[in-house]
Amino acid sequence: MDFLREVTPTMWVPMEVTAEAADVHGELRASGVGAMQVVVMDMMPVTVTRSARHVEEADPDMLKLLLIGGASPGVLNQGGKQAVLAPGEFAFYDTRRPYDVTIGLDGSPQVSMMTFMFPPSMLPLPRDGIRDLAVTRMPAVAGLGELTAQFLRQLARNIDDYTPAEAARLSTAAMEVLATRLARELDVRGWGTQESRKHAMLTTIQAFILANLSDSGLSPVTVAAAHHLSLRTLHQIFHDEGLTVAGWIRSRRLERCRRDLEDAALDSKPVAAIGARWGFPSAADFSRAFRAAHGMPPAEYRRSARIANPPAL
Repeated sequence: MDFLREVTPTMWVPMEVTAEAADVHGELRASGVGAMQVVVMDMMPVTVTRSARHVEEADPDMLKLLLIGGASPGVLNQGGKQAVLAPGEFAFYDTRRPYDVTIGLDGSPQVSMMTFMFPPSMLPLPRDGIRDLAVTRMPAVAGLGELTAQFLRQLARNIDDYTPAEAARLSTAAMEVLATRLARELDVRGWGTQESRKHAMLTTIQAFILANLSDSGLSPVTVAAAHHLSLRTLHQIFHDEGLTVAGWIRSRRLERCRRDLEDAALDSKPVAAIGARWGFPSAADFSRAFRAAHGMPPAEYRRSARIANPPAL
């Protein structure tokens, strides 16, 4: 218990840890996955409480997601709401408000859980929508719900095996999957205003685009067809956010290319191959687009990245 109380503020935020057993044992594994912090816990039942005093002590603007990994259920309380979570289910909550979490409601001697902590800005959803879904049980139902839970579970269970570059990619993928799941929940609830529902639709569309960036045939026409929208409606959804569909696709592709060019592990891959990997089949078009976005050709950008961050020997 002394160790848990000492390490808890380091892994998460200040809070109190209690347990019925005097001698608590178990295993905790923590790792950064890009901008997201992941902790896997296999241990005896515990309760954590974050009070108003703890919030005053340290108040980072972070969201935490709790996923029940074993056979023992858990309960989350925050802001007068409660989520009772069965194995495979998850809910998220806000570190800027008091909460308490108890794992091991059924008297099991051993519990398994995973937490994911990340800034709200990583979720491309309106903040009001995020707040509305906080402390909401997300069942691992067939389809998107099961996919989300399985993705998060596998991500957490293998945190020791990722390189920093892989971790960065996986954190982005995790947020895309999670945002798609939450956007579905908002749509099912008929949440909020028409503007909010439109933003949820935008999030779903953007997640689809991110999942298909490597397809050189990805275009406004194929995106509209995949979501049963007219091309005019699709363009209007993006226009209302100050965006264009083609421009958003291109900028995301260029961002993926930039990240790969900075990755020393991919130095053997030709620049043109990196462009083709992310939907730029023409090397000339890729070089032109990358120069326009970053002020230098992709090959020069890769060289400058190596000078700034030489690979470890």
